[in-house]
Amino acid sequence: MRKGVIYFLITIFISGILIYFVFKKIGIREIWEEFLSFPFLGIFLVSILTLFFVLIGIWRWKVILQYEKKNISSKDLIPLWMAGFAISYFTPFAIFGGEGAKIYYLKKNFFLPWKVGIISVFIDKIFEVSIFFLIIILGIIFFILKTLTFPSRFWSLFLIILFPVIALLLFYVRAFKKQSIIRLFEKPLKSFINEKATNEISCYEEGIFDFFKTSNKNMWKVLLLSFLKGIVNWLRSWAILWFLGIRVNGMITLSVMAFTNLSYLFPLPAALGSHEALQVFSFSLLGLPGEKAIAFTMILRAFDVLVATLGVLMAFRLGTKWARGKI
Repeated sequence: MRKGVIYFLITIFISGILIYFVFKKIGIREIWEEFLSFPFLGIFLVSILTLFFVLIGIWRWKVILQYEKKNISSKDLIPLWMAGFAISYFTPFAIFGGEGAKIYYLKKNFFLPWKVGIISVFIDKIFEVSIFFLIIILGIIFFILKTLTFPSRFWSLFLIILFPVIALLLFYVRAFKKQSIIRLFEKPLKSFINEKATNEISCYEEGIFDFFKTSNKNMWKVLLLSFLKGIVNWLRSWAILWFLGIRVNGMITLSVMAFTNLSYLFPLPAALGSHEALQVFSFSLLGLPGEKAIAFTMILRAFDVLVATLGVLMAFRLGTKWARGKI
């Protein structure tokens, strides 16, 4: 735990350095003026879109659990989903980290088997990261077509996303063909852990692969909800840009989203610093003001922090509720 705290403090320190240099380059006064210029109508609209973003995420998880014959109401899933979101957001790598909490709370609050929780959360994350990387790929393509440039820094970004994209493609190919991925690494896995654990992982894999079949209506629902969640997130980014006075088309908005997603791949809590640096870079090549780039990141983060803060409160509530039940 001590090492975790030290690591967290180091990431905060790195974030602080990035923020300092970005703010120094753009100008604090200009950034503050842009941030305060965001109108109430914009706050209201983005709040509604953020609410939809959260509800669709909860709905998608509910559909996955329904396939596992576990009917938990959306109302009951809200605190679990938000607690998981909060842990992911406030820890390094803002898109990962809360999965364990969601599995734990499913077990402790609804007495579901560990297997059901692990499978449901894994499937949910597969769809989440699939749309996540799809946005990055499409956004970068549109960015290159718009700017007619391929900066040398893109090679490092390309290498960052190459492995997870290949891993996703491998997963989908093997899942739909019902060909085990674990069997590909069976020997090293057995030597690294043991045969019993490897067999147990294979059992979980079978449960996951069972969801990915064309006859499964729940899979198509989850796919549709994943795209819908991505569209709502796109509208949210577009609305922030619009109310900041940036009139851009859908393709440019997708490019901006791609850099937002890229920033979440850096091991910094809430993408603090990485988001600002990448958006200043993208806005400059798109011919957009740097102060608006920072204002965009601050406004988007403000809404996400609000959701994450509510998630932290719900996590404490879930913890105390479970503790009272054990007394």
